[in-house]
Amino acid sequence: MKPGITVMLHLLCLLCLVSISDAVMDLIMTSHGYTSAQDFHLSCIFGERDTDGIEISIKKDNSIVRRADPPNLNLQWPQTKQVVASGFTGFDHSGIFYCHLKRGSEQLCNVTYINNYSNGHFKPVRVTLTASKGDTVHIIMDVLGTERRDITWKFNGNYYYMTPTADVQNQTAVLDLENIDESNAGIYGASYVGDSALYSTWMRLIVRDCPENKWGSDCDKECPECLNGGVCHDKNGDCVCPPGFMGMRCETACREGMFGRNCQESCKSEHGCQGLSFCLTDPYGCSCASGWHGDHCNKPCHEGMYGADCLLSCNCKNKGKCNRFSGCQCPIGWRGQYCEKSDRAPEILDMASNLEGNLNSSRKISCSATGHPLPSHLSIELRKLESTVLKAFQTILDSKKSTAHFEIPRLSPEHSGLWECRVSTNGGQDSFKFILTVKEPPYPTTAPKLLLRSSRQLVVKPVDAYAGDGPIVSTKLLYKPVGAEDSWSSIFVYGSDQITLPNLKPSTKYHVRVQLARPGEGGEGPLGPEAIMETDCPEPMARPEIVSSLLEGHNSTIRWYLIDRPREATGFLVQLYGPHGERLREETTSLNVHSIKLYNLDYHRNYQVVVRLVNCGSHGPPSKPHHIHIHKQGNRNLPCPPGGRSPSSPRNVQADALSISAVRLRWQPPEDLNGGIQKYSIEYQPVGHGGSHPWVYSNDGNKTTKDVTSLNGSTLYQFRVRAFSKFPGEWSNFVQARTPEEGFFSSIPTTQQVGRSMGEGEKIIWAVTGSIVGTIVIILLASLVIFYFRKSFMKQRRTFTYQSGSGEETVLQFNSGTLTLTRRPKPSPEPLIYPILEWEDIKFEDVIGEGNFGQVIKAMVKKDGIKMGAAVKMLKEFASENDHRDFAGELEVLCKLGQHPNIINLIGACENKGDLYIAIEFAPYGNLLDFLRKSRVLETDPAFAKEHGTASTLTSQQLLQFAANVATGMHYLSDKQFIHRDLAARNVLVGENQVAKIADFGLSRGEEVYVKKTMGRLPVRWMAIESLNYSVYTTKSDVWSFGVLLWEIVSLGGTPYCGMTCAELYEKLPQGYRMEQPRNCDDEVYELMRQCWRDRPYERPPFSQISVQLNRMQEVRKAYVNMALFENFTYAGIDSTAEEA
Repeated sequence: MKPGITVMLHLLCLLCLVSISDAVMDLIMTSHGYTSAQDFHLSCIFGERDTDGIEISIKKDNSIVRRADPPNLNLQWPQTKQVVASGFTGFDHSGIFYCHLKRGSEQLCNVTYINNYSNGHFKPVRVTLTASKGDTVHIIMDVLGTERRDITWKFNGNYYYMTPTADVQNQTAVLDLENIDESNAGIYGASYVGDSALYSTWMRLIVRDCPENKWGSDCDKECPECLNGGVCHDKNGDCVCPPGFMGMRCETACREGMFGRNCQESCKSEHGCQGLSFCLTDPYGCSCASGWHGDHCNKPCHEGMYGADCLLSCNCKNKGKCNRFSGCQCPIGWRGQYCEKSDRAPEILDMASNLEGNLNSSRKISCSATGHPLPSHLSIELRKLESTVLKAFQTILDSKKSTAHFEIPRLSPEHSGLWECRVSTNGGQDSFKFILTVKEPPYPTTAPKLLLRSSRQLVVKPVDAYAGDGPIVSTKLLYKPVGAEDSWSSIFVYGSDQITLPNLKPSTKYHVRVQLARPGEGGEGPLGPEAIMETDCPEPMARPEIVSSLLEGHNSTIRWYLIDRPREATGFLVQLYGPHGERLREETTSLNVHSIKLYNLDYHRNYQVVVRLVNCGSHGPPSKPHHIHIHKQGNRNLPCPPGGRSPSSPRNVQADALSISAVRLRWQPPEDLNGGIQKYSIEYQPVGHGGSHPWVYSNDGNKTTKDVTSLNGSTLYQFRVRAFSKFPGEWSNFVQARTPEEGFFSSIPTTQQVGRSMGEGEKIIWAVTGSIVGTIVIILLASLVIFYFRKSFMKQRRTFTYQSGSGEETVLQFNSGTLTLTRRPKPSPEPLIYPILEWEDIKFEDVIGEGNFGQVIKAMVKKDGIKMGAAVKMLKEFASENDHRDFAGELEVLCKLGQHPNIINLIGACENKGDLYIAIEFAPYGNLLDFLRKSRVLETDPAFAKEHGTASTLTSQQLLQFAANVATGMHYLSDKQFIHRDLAARNVLVGENQVAKIADFGLSRGEEVYVKKTMGRLPVRWMAIESLNYSVYTTKSDVWSFGVLLWEIVSLGGTPYCGMTCAELYEKLPQGYRMEQPRNCDDEVYELMRQCWRDRPYERPPFSQISVQLNRMQEVRKAYVNMALFENFTYAGIDSTAEEA
């Protein structure tokens, strides 16, 4: 055997660790040590239960003692886990043999046996010798002959050392090895100089890779006390027991004739294991069975000796008797290896006399006892008197007591009653009786009641009455929208009569149910009856402003205005308060009424008035309080705001179309100037359009005309005017004017008069008004005809503009299979080819997402003859041109990006009747934000969370994998010079095998830097400082957004900067404020977030570096995101209203 063979054998021995239990593998080789070849046979036995795919074989070494014609062994397999070699001839039975254990092609274990030639000149004192690293070893050979020749020592078949004949003392030859290590382990042989290797005598040295009594990869752990000749394993600290003993410390003797790790094998002879040699896995080696010794293991131990090879002395005390198989047998009252410890009767400790359990749950019961000897695993039992007997599933022993743990898997009423814990040892017995009561978990008998509601909250009284057993320790309220497929959300409260459900959707009905819990495992009762509750309408966001008040005796007229037209409101609420803040009265008005008269106010009394918008039952923010005080009896006007009064509305407002893009407004000054007029304000918008009102100022107070320009042609507009002194005045009523089409012009003036009767001129006005109305009707009819023909044309071909990343205006036109982009001012079109899907190859299924202007439908598509799942995106009929622009831009981005495993890839697109449909990969797990929030198991399944001690169904590795996937995808996007601009967990989808994929490329842009020039809703909480301040977007601003997304992952879908307004973010981020480190977040992960949030974009890491860093964290297998339920654990807050900005 070459030197490398030593290393190979050592590695094979290391394989003898069972991967499941980390214990040494139970592989034993036995031999009948007969001197004749025909009687000699070997047997190898595998003692483990799992024998699937196991192969056992016996081979003879031909590398140390080489023969030109290696023998073919006669092998037989009496059973799957045993092989027998027999039928030896000549010298075939002498040499070195191996028992190999394999599973498939994997070598699991190896045991070595040496059978020396019976007529050799030497005999080893020990055929195998086990030593530890750093020991000094003496390899001793007894010299059998009388020859006076030098002795050659060989190591693994190669010359090693020579002992001169003069150094042989007392017929023994000794080879000394100092400070040994693994390199010294192997086969050592001794022979006279010049003799054939067949006459060599061999022995094996086994070296533990740790110093004595140490084990572990760093040899820093103390070995247990291995009794009865056991050897401490240097890799896992287990005791490898001699044949005839078992147990964690080899403390238990087998019955005579039995062996194996659990004493499960039998020698099957009337003489027991006499005449058998045993070889075990390293580091034990070979020996006789317990009770036998001698060259052929056929001699019983001498008196006072016992164990394998009879090497152990009994030294029994207190009249103990030595048994050569098991050691000392102690009389009653004594125990220990040498009968040196006295027994004491067992005593059960500190057990409660009354126990409770919850119906249908499992109940664990512990029983502790002390005594000498300590009660063993089988010594303690639990029994229901005259009925069930339970055995412990686990017993923990320490130096003072034994604690047995029992479990009743599913409690039923029959388990109630008197139970007993009973313990029995050699020292005596003890018992303790206790009563077990099975309780029924509580459940509500009435549905929860609604106490108060708002647009985003419901205040609920959870329980009026319940059945089952108390006390109630927690109340869980479960809720979800009616008709939604969402999982139930939940809130826990302890000892409260009412529960507030937060973060709800306005004007939405919810299923609401209650679950009660009592103390103990399984204390949660079934869900109670269901109630359906509806949230109120959304609160208006606009704040009215009170501009004036007019006092007339006991009465006051209050006027107010709104800067913008409210999106969601049904009217105004006017509230009057007394001097101590007490509410005196409330009155409501419709949306088009901006004043109210308050009657019967008291003299010399202070009042406050606030005005707020209302929407159904929801109130908007109040105006600033307006103060009223009537000083004395009689009419008196007190201006408000203090220091002056507001002008009345301008008179006789007229609007005349000047061209297709301009309208001239004329008016007369207000009747009540109330100071000098400083300027006029004009507000206008297309008739029938929502949204904001553009306005213009006329800064010359004496000028009562203004041309409003940059209007759209063939559009009906409405205008109103108001004057400004020191304070804004009242608005005029709206007047209307229509801009003509190109090539067609008509001036259609409209007039609005304020505050004066026209007398005889009234008929003239009605005549003029009639003619104007008639003209408008004719124009509207013509417009409807033109609209009809235009719409028919658009069904055949849709063309609109799209602002590309380069800043050029692009015209997009859909034809079959191409997206034509004509960039102005370039005259030639640039067709963008996209993968074509045929309309009939798309089978729509369910709507899986919907917004204001578009929707996503799950579908089956057929592409290149292969059917696959897809998500098909489409726009709704009333989508704006901007929506069409972004939608076509998303198709362009997907085409240019190509395929990547961490982006949502394009399958194809289809044009049908002028509408575009885009098919992308279907992500079965939905978006990452919802996926993270659904993993908050403490909210969805607290019993599971407490049982497993985890706050999430996702592991730290899975969360890091999501982050690494997104970083890899963003690295790909940045290499392609694309800027995402809206990177957030909501825009990442979770695909097959829970792979994260970047999606929603509607805002993506090419080029290195993009400057946003249009208004729109912005993802402020994810935006970089430079994007907030200067509307500049680069790949480095995407890096900032990735840092926020990483925070979302760690917080399981929390809202960034929860509790802060967007205005506060604009103020605090430039001052260095950043989100705090989540408690469950490792310092290294938080440091990566902070790098992404650096002020200077060029100091932020590139996505290539981020991807490498996250993948390295995954390889370390460290819990960078701690999901364990630590003390006072709380989830990061969620504010769905804040996430809209």
